[in-house]
Amino acid sequence: MILGLDVGGTQTDAVLIEGSHVVAETKIPTESDLLETLRRALKKTAADLDPHGLERMAFSTTIATNAVVQERLDPAGMIVSAGPGMDPRAFSVGPSYHLVPGFLDHQGIEVRPLDRQAVEDASSRIRRDGIGLLGVVGKFSVRNPCHELRIGEWLGPAFSHIAYGHRISGALNFPRRVATAYLNASLYRVHQRFQSALLRILEEEKLEAPRYLLKPDGGTVALERTGDSPAGMVQSGPAASIMGALALDGCEGSTVVLDIGGTTTDFSVVLDGVPLLDPHGIRIGPYQTLIRSLMTRSIGVGGDSEVRTDEKRRLKIGPQRKGPPMAFGGPCATPTDAMVALGLLEHGNKSRARDAMNAVGTPRGWDPLQTARNVLEHTAKIIADAVQAFVYELNSRPVYTIHEVLHEKRIEPSSAVLIGGPAPQLMEYVEKALGLPCRYPSHHAVANAIGAAVSRVTSEIVLQADTQRGTVVIPEADIQQEIDSRFDTDQAISLAKEVLTAQSLRSGAAPESLDISVLELQCFNMIRHFSRTGRNIRLKMSITPGLVPEWRKDLHP
Repeated sequence: MILGLDVGGTQTDAVLIEGSHVVAETKIPTESDLLETLRRALKKTAADLDPHGLERMAFSTTIATNAVVQERLDPAGMIVSAGPGMDPRAFSVGPSYHLVPGFLDHQGIEVRPLDRQAVEDASSRIRRDGIGLLGVVGKFSVRNPCHELRIGEWLGPAFSHIAYGHRISGALNFPRRVATAYLNASLYRVHQRFQSALLRILEEEKLEAPRYLLKPDGGTVALERTGDSPAGMVQSGPAASIMGALALDGCEGSTVVLDIGGTTTDFSVVLDGVPLLDPHGIRIGPYQTLIRSLMTRSIGVGGDSEVRTDEKRRLKIGPQRKGPPMAFGGPCATPTDAMVALGLLEHGNKSRARDAMNAVGTPRGWDPLQTARNVLEHTAKIIADAVQAFVYELNSRPVYTIHEVLHEKRIEPSSAVLIGGPAPQLMEYVEKALGLPCRYPSHHAVANAIGAAVSRVTSEIVLQADTQRGTVVIPEADIQQEIDSRFDTDQAISLAKEVLTAQSLRSGAAPESLDISVLELQCFNMIRHFSRTGRNIRLKMSITPGLVPEWRKDLHP
C-alpha cells in the first residue's frame, strides 16, 4: 500500500492506495497547528492499517511556500565572489550580503585567489548580527566549486548550516543562483522543524515505510535527502494537482487542469499527458530561482473566498479568505454559500447560506437564488479569464515539456479536467465560461494526495567537462574529477548515467522506473592560435517525472 498526504491552505487530504485502487481517503480542515493537522489526518486514514503492509509514503506541503509568501524567513547571511562583469551588488538579498575578492573565469580557472581575511571579516559581521545561517555563491562555481568549498572549510564551525550555490543546479545563471542559495539557507530551520516533527508523528503511528516529499517538478525525493535544499520543496501543492489529474484522468489532447480549492485555484496545461516544465526556474514570492518546476499558475479564488460588492456595487470575489463559509459558521459570504443556497451542496446551514447571498445581493436588487447563480458565474469567469491569459502567455514564448522538447504548434486547449472539492458543483459554470467541455474524475476531492502518492522519484544532473583543464564537474552530485584529453561525449553520457542512476537509487527510485532522458548535449571545440586546445562538453540528464509502475489509470474504478 501507498500513503499519500497533501496539506493545502484550507484542507488536508490523505489517501491509502493499493495497486490502482484508492482504499481509504480523508479530508479534514487545515488548522493553524499544521503538525496537529498532519497527526489527525494520519490517524484517521491509517487507523486500521497494518504498518508492515505499507510500502511507501509521499507528502506534499506548503510550509516552505508559506514561509516565503508570509515573509517568515529566518535571517541568513550571504558571501558572494563574482569578479568582473555584472555588478553583484544588484542581486543583494537578505539582511547581511557581502562581496569578497577572488574569482574564477568562465572555464572555472582561478584568476584571483580568495582573500581569506575578507571572508573572515564578512563572517564576523554576519555573526555579529546574530545570524547563524549562511549562503555561499561564486559566479562560475558550477564550472569549479573550489572557492565555495574553501569558504565552507574556513567558516564551517561558525555557522549551523551553509548553503552552497554550486549544488543547486548545473545551469549558469548567477542572479538566480544567489536568490536560490539564500532561500536554501533561510528555509533550512523551517524545513528541519517540519521534517523532525513529521518523523516524530510517523514514529508515533509506527509507520516506518520509506518517506518521500513531492517536488515542484512533479517527482518525489526521499525525505531524508531534502534537508540541504528546502527551497526545492516549494510549489509541491500545484505539482500534486497536475500529477493527480494525470493519474485519475490521463489528460489526453491539450487539457487544462483546474484544481479548485478553498483558498486558491491552481491551473496548468497538459499536452497529450505531458505537463509543461518551466525551463528557467520558478519565481517564489520576490525571488527568481533555479528551481525546476512544472508550469502552473494560482489565483486567489476558491470555494471559501470572500464575496462582497464594492462602492460601485460591483461583485467582487477573493483574493482574501476570511474563514469558513457562513453556512459553516464563518464571517462572510463565499462561493460555497452560493452552492449551499442553490442546493448544490447538501452540507451546511441553508438558511445561513441564503442570508449570506441576501446580504450580497440586496444592494443590486437580486434575490438570494439569483445572487447565488451570479456569484458562481462570476467565480467561473474569473477562473476562465486567468486560464485564457495563461494560455496566451504560453503561446507568446517557447514552451518546454518535461522532456524540454520545443513545441512549435500553438496550444489550443480542447477540454478541461476539474479536481478539488467544489469540482462537481462548479463544472457547469466553468464549462460555460471557458467554452470547453469539462469533466471531473473519481476521487476528485483528494486528487492532490493521490498525485503525491503515485509520483515516482526524479533527479537531474548537469555534467560540465573541459578537456583543456582536464576536469569534469557534476555540481548536483558534488563531483569534480580529472579527465584526459580524449574524454568525449560518449564517455560523458556513460559517466552521467552512472552518477544519475546512483543518485536516484539513493533517493529511493525503483530500478525499473529509471526513465533517463538526455535533455541537452553540447560539445564545442576550444580554439587558440588557429589550433584546437580542447573540448567543452555540457550534458543535462534527468529521470523523467511520471507515475509509479503499479498505478494504472485504466484499472482504476
